[in-house]
Amino acid sequence: MALCCMAAMGLTSCLYEEDEDNHEITPQEIGQYLNAMKGNYSGKLLFQANNPNDPQDDLDTLDIAWNVTTDTMVIVNEFPQAVFIDRINDPQLKEAMEEAAPAPLRAKLAFYKANPVSFLVYPASVIYDIEYEGATHQASLVFWINTSYSYGLYDITNKTFQMQLMGAGLYLDENTNRSYLVNNEYDNYSFPIVFTNVNLSH
Repeated sequence: MALCCMAAMGLTSCLYEEDEDNHEITPQEIGQYLNAMKGNYSGKLLFQANNPNDPQDDLDTLDIAWNVTTDTMVIVNEFPQAVFIDRINDPQLKEAMEEAAPAPLRAKLAFYKANPVSFLVYPASVIYDIEYEGATHQASLVFWINTSYSYGLYDITNKTFQMQLMGAGLYLDENTNRSYLVNNEYDNYSFPIVFTNVNLSH
């Protein structure tokens, strides 16, 4: 998976590195990190998508804004459907999702390492109100949680914020038996979504 190992993102597999900064994070340190991190961010959202003009190009980017609060929360006011729209193989549902208003994404952070500041990410489902098959439904985009692939890094010195989420499925209403995200060109069970305010032009 290209995004999972993207060197430009700096989201390398540092989760299990042994060093002196791998101590248990104290509540005081968490407060310091959140005080340093809080505020508004703008950057890029990177995700896998089909490029009809270049089959070798499966990476797309969007401008994105997010906010970090002092209660360990990341908030994206408008999470775009473009991140997963190519994965929907039901044309009617795809059209309904394209017409739906963007919905908010909220995620909790759990800090585990001091240098660089590292954290696991626990995103809640993104819920879209849609009109589908002549009725109103709620479409829920869900993510994998409790996984080391859903994590982020913050560089206090350079004030760079990077975060990767792992999408898992799209469900309608209370039915969790069927995900509507299926595309044989991708891994059908997960897909990485990366937020970064690092300048990617270098």
